[in-house]
Formats: sequence, structure tokens, C-alpha cells
Amino acid sequence: MKQPMWKKLVCMGLIVTAAIVSGCGSGEKVAVVNYQTIAMKSPKVKAIEAQIETKNNEIASRLEAAQKQGLSQDELQSKFAEAQQEQAIFLQSKQNQVESMVSAQCQKIAKDKGYTIVLRNGMVPYGATDITDEVIAGLNQGSSSSETKWGNV
Repeated sequence: MKQPMWKKLVCMGLIVTAAIVSGCGSGEKVAVVNYQTIAMKSPKVKAIEAQIETKNNEIASRLEAAQKQGLSQDELQSKFAEAQQEQAIFLQSKQNQVESMVSAQCQKIAKDKGYTIVLRNGMVPYGATDITDEVIAGLNQGSSSSETKWGNV
């Protein structure tokens, strides 16, 4: 009885995948990082969150003032659209700043400790080393190259 070609390809793919997962990567050291914990515990990340909150309040105040000026509906819509765009750009820049800081610390720890892979928590069910506290400690130690790069965007 002949099997269709796609069944053979699927079986071959499963065999290759099983071989890769089962032993080819046995020399890998895997670490995980919990971004939620970093956001809750890192003073630098909390400071960035405070900057975001301050910016949001500033934008809200400007929009409130614009509403009280008696602008036309079109002008108000234009102000709201500008404010949304400004808020989105600012938020994205701050998210990039946090990501860059955390990534730099992860790379440093991985290099120092010999980890070959660093993933976000939840991507690895078990068997990985959690380096979240080390990342937080690194963020708290002082300026990193990513801080210099991003500054106060």
C-alpha cells in the first residue's frame, strides 16, 4: 500500500524535530527572565513608569484645556489625534528603553555565566535557571550602555 508523499514528509519532519529536541542541544545552558518581576522590583523601571504617568497627565491636562477653550469639533478631534500620537510615540520609546536595558543586562549575565539562551519566563516549562534577580541587581548597579544610548527620550 502506497502512502501519500505529504505523509512521508510529515513523518520525516517529526523525526528530525524529535532528534533536535531530544539530544542535539544537550550542551545548552538556558536561563529565563520574568519581566513582570522586573517591572515590580526595579527602581529604574519604576522611574520610567513614573515618566510615562507624568507624560500621560500632561497630555490629559492639555486636552482638558483645549476642551475649555471652546474649539470646534474638528479642532478638538485634531488635538486628540495629535495627543494620541504623541502618547504612543513616547510610550514606545520608553518601552524600547526598558527592553534595551533588560536585554543588555541579560546579555552581560549570559556572557559572564555561560548561558547560551535567555528566554522570557513562561517560554520554558522547567529546567532553566531564573536570572531575574541578577538582572534587577544589574539594573540597580549603575549606568549601562543602553541608558547612555536612550537617555531621557
